[in-house]
Amino acid sequence: MQSAVHHSFPVFLLPLLLSLFACSLEVPAPAPPDAKVVYATAETDPVRSRDDAADDPAIWINTQNPQASLVIGTDKQSGIEVYDLQGNRVQFIAAGLTNNVDLRPFPAGSEWSALAAASNRSANTISLFLVDSSGALTWLQDSEIATGLPEVYGLCMFHNEVGMQVFVNGTDGSYQQWGLTMVPSGLSEDPVQFQAELIREFSVPSQPEGCVADDAQERLFLGVEEEGVRTLSARHDAPGEMQSVMDIDGTVLFADVEGMSLYESGDSGYLVVSSQGNYSYAVYDRLPPFAYRGSFVVADRNDEQVDGADETDGLTITSVNLGPDYPDGLVVIQDGANRLPRESQNFKYVSWREISSALNL
Repeated sequence: MQSAVHHSFPVFLLPLLLSLFACSLEVPAPAPPDAKVVYATAETDPVRSRDDAADDPAIWINTQNPQASLVIGTDKQSGIEVYDLQGNRVQFIAAGLTNNVDLRPFPAGSEWSALAAASNRSANTISLFLVDSSGALTWLQDSEIATGLPEVYGLCMFHNEVGMQVFVNGTDGSYQQWGLTMVPSGLSEDPVQFQAELIREFSVPSQPEGCVADDAQERLFLGVEEEGVRTLSARHDAPGEMQSVMDIDGTVLFADVEGMSLYESGDSGYLVVSSQGNYSYAVYDRLPPFAYRGSFVVADRNDEQVDGADETDGLTITSVNLGPDYPDGLVVIQDGANRLPRESQNFKYVSWREISSALNL
């Protein structure tokens, strides 16, 4: 008589295999107990690449017609995506493995509207893009900035009396601050060129990514993925002394700390941080002592037309009135699991008014 159970592998390995299987399931930690539920108004077309591809957005403001503003997003497997406020793709630039993106406007009267920068892992460079008055991007391929970092990762821009600057970090914890100067294009086919000067370096103890610079306050906020949110002076001539905004506590912030952005309202406002490990977003005061104001989650809408946002990498915010759908501003959030319908990753649009109402800001 044969045994009813026939083992094809050692029994003692079963607990290990079950453990590995459990670890492979991406189950988020519980959202903070006080987290409020909000819903996305719209979503973008999916990025072109499959799997883990969409990462970080930035918002270009059309000062002449705010409702014609655009969202710039990275596809970290292939390049830059540009979307209108209805979520339709309006431009794609095959710039390579772009990871994080940010921009700063030029002064009024300039020939160009803004300058965008993206960390590019194709050759561990910073890629620069001119934005014209209609929001169209031009990749300045002759102005690539070689960082020398083993692997570029997060990026954000800063502007003060010194001029436009770019912060970029590496997976090893290195941070660089670059000053940018526009120069004549010379023999280049690009309309203009930029010279870059490395003006400051500092480091954090472990892997960072998301960052945002507060130009008015000359303050840099940065995320150390498995530690928390830190802040320091954004001035290149200031020491690299850091202050903790909040440590990962397993309740409000759950590793990884990812994208972050500022909602600016006069001299006040808020810092919003993606807590990737529990699919939520923490809100802090923009100014010291950076009080925690609550958390929110982006859930599936009941009409099943726009799903929520999970496992977010990057996010960005504007407080500009962008029309009836976004009268107090817009939050753009990368969605790590685009489910309705199941497509490649994309970006969700959430009205700031809904967030501020939910959290009584």
